[in-house]
Amino acid sequence: MKILSVGNFNVLSNTCLHRHWALEKLAFQIDSVNTRKNNTSILYRICKKLFSLGLPIRLPDSTNANKSIKKLVETSPKKYDIVWIDKGITINAKTLRYIKIAQPTAKIISYTADNMALRHNQSQNFLNCIPLYDHHITTKSNIINDLYKLGAKNVIFSYQSYESSFHYPRAISDSDKIRLGGDVGFIGMWEKERCESIIYLAMNGINVKVFGGGKWNDYKNLYPTLKIENSIFSEDYSIALQSFKIALCFLRKKNADLHTSRSMEIPACGGFMMAEKTTEHEKLFENNNEAVFFSSNEELLKKCRYYLSHPEERYMIIKQGIIRCKQSGYSNNKTLKRIIDSII
Repeated sequence: MKILSVGNFNVLSNTCLHRHWALEKLAFQIDSVNTRKNNTSILYRICKKLFSLGLPIRLPDSTNANKSIKKLVETSPKKYDIVWIDKGITINAKTLRYIKIAQPTAKIISYTADNMALRHNQSQNFLNCIPLYDHHITTKSNIINDLYKLGAKNVIFSYQSYESSFHYPRAISDSDKIRLGGDVGFIGMWEKERCESIIYLAMNGINVKVFGGGKWNDYKNLYPTLKIENSIFSEDYSIALQSFKIALCFLRKKNADLHTSRSMEIPACGGFMMAEKTTEHEKLFENNNEAVFFSSNEELLKKCRYYLSHPEERYMIIKQGIIRCKQSGYSNNKTLKRIIDSII
């Protein structure tokens, strides 16, 4: 199998890069095109803002990814079985049409982990391309009909996944536990609802550490029980999830998430996951056995207090969470293989 993999491959902890690694294991031969520079240009940000205001402005292609795709398609001695485009918000419809003419047997796949039915995740480039993809892979079960209304031909729902070579239990040093760990921890961007939950815990005497930076910095030194740190990447991300006694998993209300990549990453890393209760979370993990779910701030506080004082039960849930991730095939390798097998 030959695959052309297109996506943002800049950061080691980037899930797009992790999926690319999984595709490398599935393919006999793979080429790649990076769609993103480390620093987003001013022009890109301006175009993104104008699009969010309702204007049909396309995003600029800062890495000449469209040109690179065409060149590879034109010069490849062996035709691609799959052109896999991971959140192709800078990929143009003209590029997809070129692929269809040059290599009509190639399956053009769009994979998006974000809610692409919402404008803040879209681009005009992406909207123009929707009818040209052979398959759309979405991790949002609640937007399948929306994608069809936008012109998608075939939509496949897939749960998110973890990278087994990056998200796994490590031997953690005492210094790592001090540097990255804590009683209760969260890694991620600021959002109103999750901030309110964390403040509620801190106000009620729970020690919480947040790695996120940005707007989180407004809450530094607000409570002695709340510690705000900058964002973390690379292996520190996985080590922190394992080092927290309780790792919080909040869902983005802006995206109407029912689960997220952390839903798999936290248990896979050997972390104790306390997550918002949703129908998808309850399908993925057994509550109070493989993870712990909450439906309100009051329940979150109650369960934090309980499990902080019951380490033996935490360890058992951690163990069962790791087993569930492996047995249910939540890894990138197994998840992407299921997707590819259903398409080819």
